[in-house]
Amino acid sequence: MSTIMRRVILLCAVALFAITPIVNHASAQEDRAFTFGFRTGYYFGAKAYVLGIYGTYGLADWLNIEPGINYIPKQNSSIDVYCDFQVPLSIASYWHVFPIVGISANHISEQSGTVVGWSAGLNLGLGTKYNFGGNWDVNLQCKWMGRIPTKFSNAVILNVGIGYTF
Repeated sequence: MSTIMRRVILLCAVALFAITPIVNHASAQEDRAFTFGFRTGYYFGAKAYVLGIYGTYGLADWLNIEPGINYIPKQNSSIDVYCDFQVPLSIASYWHVFPIVGISANHISEQSGTVVGWSAGLNLGLGTKYNFGGNWDVNLQCKWMGRIPTKFSNAVILNVGIGYTF
């Protein structure tokens, strides 16, 4: 792991611990509630747009799990299957931010458009969720995906989505 990446991870951890006492720990996801949603976004490493579905489940009032799958409709269609954990922090009753830590397996094309095979990786990021209209929410996430083996470039993913909580 490069020195710059270590510094970024350390800075994110310090920022998370610094903001934690400021915000209320009420969950963005009620304990045992389920949200289903759709996302679209952009994979900067593959230079491709993405369409996806996800489900978020509140394991506890302070921890959510979010499995999902993204389809990348590029020349060589690709997929990204992931499972992220989120610790929701309330800014207001309708607005929440959360750090993201997870894993992913993907078959993503590189910038040249050639598919280079399967890879796995660690997801680190930050997200926000804004509730509106009862059970509806709009969300935004930015994740860094460190992929293994190292012959693959690490991707930065920016997603925006809409979800419905049951």
